[in-house]
Amino acid sequence: MKKIKGTRGMFFCFMFLCFLFLSGNVGVYADNALNPNIENNPAEMQNAAAEESPNITLDFKDADIRNVLRVISLKSGVNIVPGPEVTGLVTIRLENVPWHEALDAVVKTYGFGYVKKGSIIIIGPLEKLAEQQKLEAEFSQTQTTETRVFRLKYLDAKDVANTLNSIKSERGKITVLETTGQAGWEFGTVDDQSKRERIRGGQISRSKVLLVTDVRPVLDEMEKVVNDIDILPEQILIEARIVEVNRDELTDIGFDWGTGSSGAESSTISLVDASKRVGADGTREPNSQFGGQLLSSETASSVFGPKQSTISSSEPFNTGFEILYKKLTGTQFEVVLHALEENIHANTLSAPRILTLNNQEAAILVGTKFPFLKAEQSTTTSGGVIYNYSLDTYRDIGIQLNVVPQISGGDYINLIVHPAVTSFTDTVKAQDSNGTTLAEYPIIITREADTQILMKNGETIVIGGLLKDVKKEGRQGVPFLGKIPLLGWLFQRKTTDTEKIDLLVFITAKIVEPGQTSSEELTQLSERVERPLK
Repeated sequence: MKKIKGTRGMFFCFMFLCFLFLSGNVGVYADNALNPNIENNPAEMQNAAAEESPNITLDFKDADIRNVLRVISLKSGVNIVPGPEVTGLVTIRLENVPWHEALDAVVKTYGFGYVKKGSIIIIGPLEKLAEQQKLEAEFSQTQTTETRVFRLKYLDAKDVANTLNSIKSERGKITVLETTGQAGWEFGTVDDQSKRERIRGGQISRSKVLLVTDVRPVLDEMEKVVNDIDILPEQILIEARIVEVNRDELTDIGFDWGTGSSGAESSTISLVDASKRVGADGTREPNSQFGGQLLSSETASSVFGPKQSTISSSEPFNTGFEILYKKLTGTQFEVVLHALEENIHANTLSAPRILTLNNQEAAILVGTKFPFLKAEQSTTTSGGVIYNYSLDTYRDIGIQLNVVPQISGGDYINLIVHPAVTSFTDTVKAQDSNGTTLAEYPIIITREADTQILMKNGETIVIGGLLKDVKKEGRQGVPFLGKIPLLGWLFQRKTTDTEKIDLLVFITAKIVEPGQTSSEELTQLSERVERPLK
């Protein structure tokens, strides 16, 4: 008996499948299979609408187009309303495509079109949709205009007004409410930095109020746009670590010697007796004399560049090692040996942190502002021209970092970065025909980079290779004799100056959510500030 019932059940299932096939109404979809007759089952309709999938799969043969559109609506979660003229049979097979592409394929292939009204998509014949839009445009010209006030939370009113201009009708008008506010204070002259002068002139501040006059449908559309774009801007925390390692070595070794009592201490050759003869009175007197000098230390070597500017580069030396030997009897001569070595190691570290809005520039400067002076002719006297000097401008010198972050793809940051490290060496004087200095301009050594990178949220990038490696050698000596191995040191002065500077820039960018800065991070920042005071 059980076997008969099982056979009968299989027979009825087979007949049901044959009926579906012969009716030509078969649909296969992504995820769960949905029957085109789902309209008869409200529970299944709610479950299908709750499932949102960006891609769908359709397989229909001679199916009613209204049922196909209903399935697309259920799978995409959008509201689709077909007009009464939308009829016909659809044969289509699409696999794993976006729902809007599937809608385009179904609607346009069978000669229909669609328009979007808010969150609803209306489908109908192309000529009817065009006529309907024309009637709506004509109707809007007969409607009375209204004035609505938009109070923005985050965006500037002028920026939003530029966006809404593309939406307003010909009768519409957009006005930005501008408020005149008081400005702050301004520092006084360079001579009196403590003086502050109140600015009483009015300045137009940023506004967050828009007054829009237009017909009601346009105002409603503008309100939706404003609600979509006036959102809380995201912030990005930029942390930079700038490390500069500077190493400078200077060595200066040389021999000086000379004959006579003055020896190597004078640039004038002092003669000594080479041989003597007996005179008429029986005394011995000089028959011949000679003199010689090697004075490498009388002038400074062009390679000599110590970090300490007070170090003497010529005789008499004020630092280093110096031996002097002088023979005063017999053949007089003097020998001077001097040796100097300067080794400087410097490590400059700056670790600034700054918080900025998305797509807004942030700048960090750790250094000094160098003044530029200019001269202006005051009076002319018999003694010459008298000039008055005044401040021309300032130039930033030190460690500077400019960044423009932009959030891309949610978890990535597009970063435009420009690090620069500058230092001051000397000045160039601008003089007139009489030799009077009119202005002084600094000579600035700079190392900078300008690049645009894409980095992941929270990761660190390194900008390196900003190297400076300079090695200078100078030799002063006697030709041929100064090149003799070992003995050549007695006839030369050799100066070597080696400078190596390496600059590394570490940059970390992190998207900061509202309220994300924890008390632990604030404690760590406080410890950084208090650490040098301990």
